[in-house]
Order: sequence, then structure tokens, then C-alpha cells
Amino acid sequence: MLNLKKTAIAVLAFGSSAVFAGTMGPVCAPGAVTVPCESTAWDFGAQALYLKPSYNGFTPGALGLERTGTGVAGSTTYYNTVKTPNNWDWGFKLEGSYHFRTGNDLNLNWYHLGNTDKNSSAFSGTYLTAFPASGTAFTPTAVASNLKTRWDAVNLEMGQLAHFGEWDTIRFHGGVQYSYINPSLNAAFTNATTATVATSSSLKYNGFGPRVGADFAYGWGNGVGVYANAATALLVGTQKFAETSVNVAAAAAATTVNSFNGSSTQIVPDLEAKLGLTYTYAMAQGDLSLDLGWMWVNYFNALAYQAQGAAEMTTTVGATSVSSTNFGVQGLLFGLKWVGNVV
Repeated sequence: MLNLKKTAIAVLAFGSSAVFAGTMGPVCAPGAVTVPCESTAWDFGAQALYLKPSYNGFTPGALGLERTGTGVAGSTTYYNTVKTPNNWDWGFKLEGSYHFRTGNDLNLNWYHLGNTDKNSSAFSGTYLTAFPASGTAFTPTAVASNLKTRWDAVNLEMGQLAHFGEWDTIRFHGGVQYSYINPSLNAAFTNATTATVATSSSLKYNGFGPRVGADFAYGWGNGVGVYANAATALLVGTQKFAETSVNVAAAAAATTVNSFNGSSTQIVPDLEAKLGLTYTYAMAQGDLSLDLGWMWVNYFNALAYQAQGAAEMTTTVGATSVSSTNFGVQGLLFGLKWVGNVV
């Protein structure tokens, strides 16, 4: 009997030490990733966008027209600069989707921005009328400019919705994107003797390529939720720039044309992100969702432009260097989406 008690005490002591020193306690089993039940539905949505274009590496309003350097006179600094700000402006997004099987969808969406900034102001500086062949200086007293920015992006995506627990969902998607970017500027310099210099500049990029992304959503209940979306694309397309200056001297009515242009094939990465809130209202014939958020889009080195500085001002016409700049938009988005089940 004594030996049996000693054995029982030893077993309990060993088991107790194993509990405190050798195990990790209760283990939580994570919930399974699930997909929605099989269904068929259509959705249509429209969003208003209030966006501001952005660039880097050059003065946006100049679009390649900004030149500061020493002309052939040797000591005079000549300027050809139009300072037109890039203001906020309205755009839109239209989309439609077909939902099928267990959380699959085919989505087509289109972003569009048409931005126009006009500026009319006094001008201080010297415009070189026929650089550098003649070195003739033109001194405007006023400048009027019209800067237009157009951006279009069309995405065709195949998506898969997955549920991570009760409140979290992620829509994984992949597809293709087409993008068109075109800032352009027209400007007219005038002075008291009615001499006029008219300039125009246009930068363009057309690109097409694959696109992937993920849309994360978290539901707070009662139809309210938050989302964070991210996507990236790799576009292959054509980069073009063109600039023309038509200079009219008032006295002799002479016209001189300076022209710069170029094109190349460019691979451009695109990054996109969105943060926002949604509210979904269940209707008899589907769901209506209200969306409010902020978006960021950036195309890296998408636009090429002619850069002319002091070195080119003292050499021959056409001696230019080509630089590149990012193009981006960021701003507010809000809109509605209707999702209707197909019986």
C-alpha cells in the first residue's frame, strides 16, 4: 500500500509540472476562409471624383515651356515661362459587374478627369523670340494661358470574394488596364506694341498592361463598413511630346517657328490606393450602397518633356534634352452602387 501511494504522488507531481512547464495551454482554432453561396447578380455604380493632378520634376503649368538661361547676347537672361496652377476639378467613375458562381465577378470600370485651368495676368521677364539664332528679345507685358489635363483609365477585372471570419472580406482581382494621359498648354504673350508670341505644348502617354489588386472590407454592422483597396499595373505604351512657338514681330510682321517633338516606347508602373466608408441599405430588389472615400493614383515617369536650359540657349536651335515626370491624381470620391440579384 505504501508503495502504491508513493507511485500515485510521483505521477501527480510529474503531470503537474508538465502542465505548468511543458504545455502551451488552450489552442485557438482559426475560422475557415469561406466564399459566398452560389448566386447570380448584376451591379451598376457611379462615383463623382474631385481630383487634383500632380507632377514632379518640372513646373506643371510650363509643360516644357519653362526656359531660363543666358542668350546669345551673353549677359541677358531670357524667360519663357507660364505659371499656371493645377487646380482641383471634377471627374467621374462608371462601373458595371456581373456576379456568378461562388463569389466570382467580372467588372468593367472607367475613370475620367477633364481638368481646365485658365490664367490671365501681367508678365515680367524677357521672352527670347528666335533663340538662339538671332538672340532677339521680346518683352511681353501680359500672358494668357489655358492648361488642360485629361486622364482616362479603363480596367477589366476578374474577381474572387472571400470571407475571413464574420466581418472581414477580401476581393482579389486581376485583369488588364488601358490608360491615357494628356496635359496640354496654349499660351499667348503680348505687349503694348501688339507683338505676340503664341506657344503650345502637349504631353501624351497611351499604355496597356496587366493589373492586379485586393479590396479589403470590414463590416461594423447595421450596414456600415470601412474599406482599404490597393492595386498595381504595369503598362507598356507610347510616350510623346510636342512643342511649337510661333513668334510674330509687330514691326516687320515676321514669323519664326520653333518646334520640338519626340516619341518613345515606355514601360510605366502604376500604383493605386483607396480608403473610405460605405453604407449599404437592403432593398426589395437588391442592395444600394453609398461610398465615401479618398483615392491616390500615380504613374511613374509616364510623361516625357523637352527641357531647355542655359546650355541649350547658347547653342543651335533644336539642341534640347528630354526629361520625364510622374503623373498622379488624388482626391475625394463619393457615389452609389446598386446590386440586384438575378432570379
